Amino acid sequence: MMSFLKSILLIFRWLSLDVVAGGVIFTLAVGQVAEVELPWSIPTALGCCIWLIYTLDHLIDGNSHDRMPSMERHAFHKKYRKPIFGVFVMVACFGLRLLFFLPYETLIYGCVLLGLVGLYFLSIWLFRIYFAKEIFIAVLYACGIFLGAFSLSPNTDLVMLLFFIQTVLMASINLLLFSFYEVAHDTQDGHQSWATHFGVVKTLNHLLVFLVLLGLSIATSFFVGLSSGEFILQMIFTSMSLILAAIYFAPQWFKKKERFRWVGDLIFLLPGLIFLF
Repeated sequence: MMSFLKSILLIFRWLSLDVVAGGVIFTLAVGQVAEVELPWSIPTALGCCIWLIYTLDHLIDGNSHDRMPSMERHAFHKKYRKPIFGVFVMVACFGLRLLFFLPYETLIYGCVLLGLVGLYFLSIWLFRIYFAKEIFIAVLYACGIFLGAFSLSPNTDLVMLLFFIQTVLMASINLLLFSFYEVAHDTQDGHQSWATHFGVVKTLNHLLVFLVLLGLSIATSFFVGLSSGEFILQMIFTSMSLILAAIYFAPQWFKKKERFRWVGDLIFLLPGLIFLF
């Protein structure tokens, strides 16, 4: 029974459904703190976009070579590429249908984001360009999370901008940590990443800089005046940041059984704790 449950959880993670769940919960939490009522179409469309982006990225990585990839996630997408691509097409069609239910303001900004996503895949697929994709994806992720609240809110205050910056930094740190821990696999499979491009030592230095910037951003937020909801969300962000710092400072423990990825993905579910208060 335990083996079966573990297999289900692995497939759930390989299909990036944990990332999708985290994104949907995250954007709902931001909407609540910003006191913006998000229509159902916004978190649903965001979930579809996150899954499509991650799945297409894994399909490209998994099928970039004739041999089987060394990473289980990419090997899974290579082995089951036909059924996964079939689901990909259905989700893409559903996502296009959702465009008719999105608020006009959200749709306009969303189309700009989709254009940036298209440029990203065009660069890595056709031109094989590496341009710090981890940071680019982190910015896109944060934009998607805050898109609903920013597009529907008449005013965007300094606190929400700080939360946006912290989200970009947390997502960047998360992806750079993955790049650091998976550098051997990426090198073996011929994939470009931050760690293969800059090297392990520089990646660790860059991570430390990002962690310091994140800490400064969190400290700044406590001096600008937080509402009760904003204070709770800031404490959640602080907890997420401390967990990311632990992944950075304890590589030996987190490298075992890919704990770094389990924990790194699951922490983006923590903003959902806001609904308990």
